[in-house]
Amino acid sequence: MRATSRIFTLFFIVLAMLGTVKIYIGGNINWLIQIMLLLAATVTSLAASHLSTGQTLLVRLSRLGDYKPMLLGWLLFMAGIAAASLANHGLGFYTLAKYLAFMLVLAMLVVISPLTPKLLEKSLSTALIVSLIPLILLALFRQTDAMVILGDGRMGWLASWPGVIWKVGAFVWPFAVWRCLKQPHIHNLLLAFSAVLVMALDGSRTSMLWLVLVWGVLAAVAFACKVHAKPVRSHLGLLLLTILSFSIIQPVLLNWVSGHYDPLISQLFSETKDNGNIINRLEETDITPSNESTADRLVSGDNTTRLEMLHVGWQHAVETFPWGGGFGSTRVMDFGASSVIHMTYLQLLADDGVLALVGYLLFLLYPLFRGVRFVTSQRELFVERFDTMLCPLSTLTLFLFMGLFHPLSNELTEWGIILAALAIVVTHVSRRH
Repeated sequence: MRATSRIFTLFFIVLAMLGTVKIYIGGNINWLIQIMLLLAATVTSLAASHLSTGQTLLVRLSRLGDYKPMLLGWLLFMAGIAAASLANHGLGFYTLAKYLAFMLVLAMLVVISPLTPKLLEKSLSTALIVSLIPLILLALFRQTDAMVILGDGRMGWLASWPGVIWKVGAFVWPFAVWRCLKQPHIHNLLLAFSAVLVMALDGSRTSMLWLVLVWGVLAAVAFACKVHAKPVRSHLGLLLLTILSFSIIQPVLLNWVSGHYDPLISQLFSETKDNGNIINRLEETDITPSNESTADRLVSGDNTTRLEMLHVGWQHAVETFPWGGGFGSTRVMDFGASSVIHMTYLQLLADDGVLALVGYLLFLLYPLFRGVRFVTSQRELFVERFDTMLCPLSTLTLFLFMGLFHPLSNELTEWGIILAALAIVVTHVSRRH
């Protein structure tokens, strides 16, 4: 029964991650499927226990008692949303029901016994492959009806859109890099390559900053702990994979899909019928990719809209302080469409007030603090604990980091991964630690 529960949990996390990077975010069918999977995982996990159902629930849910500040943060967050809604004629009151459901999801994840960091790693790796492989195949066979390519060259497909597909690579990147730094085996390098390739094909500037920061921090930790197996080989391999993804694969694949090379190929074949030497013709012909590459977009990207969002958000936060203007009330025009503020913390302050912002930060920062303290509390166990807790702690860190550049969601597809990471911290780091 434990194996069955583990399978249901894996599918729940995979679908949560896929829901994060797909177009139909928040669809009722997604909620229904995820809740059913989670219920199945909870029931089978309880059935595998040697204790009675009541005793098992009591023992496992008691772990939440060690995280009273986290629960207090959630209550403050909910209270802030409710206060903002009451102060603004009920605006955004419906979000309370969704956020309340998240606490039930967290409770079920805490009850599930086989929820481990390794299971989270396996689930995220599976979601990465499911997102990346179809994109590569669709691009190679030019199935443009199933692809989504933005005007600046960002690539995705109908189930993993550009602008969000990078997230699955970003979640995998920390433990993929750590594995490469410890043992640069081919399967570890392939996992890191898949993660960086997804980020390259999407071209999110947030993911690029995350990539560099994670790499630098993990390199410092590996050097300080002397866990490098082959440091030069590890960093050189990661560097080559990163350069290959951003400088070669992304622009070449983009130009292949757009048909940029078709006239060149036709000309080469027609001109080489007489001399038969296509290699020389290739060397003589300019086949430089167009400027619609990720690197070019990152250099020349326009930040005026983001700056306008920050300006409007701060102005609205000051005007509606301290209760906020109601969920989703702070908006700006983004290329002709109304958009929320792309910064979670300013969005919360402007929409739901200071109470919700404080509660949100307490809810996420307290378990992150407990996890980091657990890892660093005993020097002789640091490497072992760091290796174990890297995935859930980096997941929480990335979610907080994304809040600097992206809005807050109230969908289970966005929160499923975060709630799983929180549950792992709760179940693996108790008061005695």
